[in-house]
Amino acid sequence: MKEENLAKRLAQSPFSDSHFTPQLKNKILTRTSTTSNNRKFTSITVATLLPVAIVLFSFFIFAKRDSLQTIDDPSYFKMATASMSEQKQYYKNGQLLISLSTQHEVRAGEMSGYIFHFEEPFENFFGKLMTIQAVNLRSGLVETVSSEVIQEPSIGYLGLERYALRFALPLDGIWRFEVKLDDKLYGKLMINMQSPSWEITPMFQSDVYWLRGFEKQVGFIDAGFKAGMVQKYIWHFWGTEEKLNGPFEVKAIKEGSDSLINVYASNPLSSANALGGPLNGADRALPTSMMLPEVGRWRLLPYVHGRLLDPIVVEVK
Repeated sequence: MKEENLAKRLAQSPFSDSHFTPQLKNKILTRTSTTSNNRKFTSITVATLLPVAIVLFSFFIFAKRDSLQTIDDPSYFKMATASMSEQKQYYKNGQLLISLSTQHEVRAGEMSGYIFHFEEPFENFFGKLMTIQAVNLRSGLVETVSSEVIQEPSIGYLGLERYALRFALPLDGIWRFEVKLDDKLYGKLMINMQSPSWEITPMFQSDVYWLRGFEKQVGFIDAGFKAGMVQKYIWHFWGTEEKLNGPFEVKAIKEGSDSLINVYASNPLSSANALGGPLNGADRALPTSMMLPEVGRWRLLPYVHGRLLDPIVVEVK
């Protein structure tokens, strides 16, 4: 009997009041359920977002790598400059100073006509050295297309409303024209030069000889080209003394390349008058030795006194 009473007393709570009330029971169950759900949501969130984070991080790394590689890629600059727009008008302090017009869509490697319209009075130019340089934005190549002391206005005008030039540029892409007066920058223009044609330049007859080039402009007796072989070629020129006096050089560019190579340069001692006298119906002539290093199509770029004459496309076998 005593043992039964002792067992009942031990089974009772040691507290006078019951602390594990129904409210406390419900509170504990609620906390347990919330904690379990939070842990479950956290596990699901981590499992879901971790792959996304890995993908985003990988994309950032590869995009960064590709951007660094693209900067060193020449095609990047070609696309970047191609997206630039032409600027055929130049304003300063809201006033139009220069505008440019062309006869047609201009192509690299072809002679084209350009008309520069200068708006200021003629006295602002008279007696000053006007130099116009063209800068290829992709390669940095600089070409001087005109340089003369201004002595008279455009024919039929009071000023330089129609300052006409004819020249060729060797590369396609955006070219910036920088107009300088007495070596001081006067204005800038930009034009997009279309891709050149790589058709072989045809032949024409002068006297009893056939020359490759442009009739009454420039050409040479073509002995053919073999890669890496030096051969002799006689150049023929037509034009005024002013146009043909000076050093003579030939550069060349291969189809698909932007790199110019030096093919021929006249003796510096005779640079003031490198070209010889009349020959075969031409005003001037000069025998040269030339070599092109690789098989393919090449554009020969003849320069007299730093000014590019008509480029000539040849096939190297």
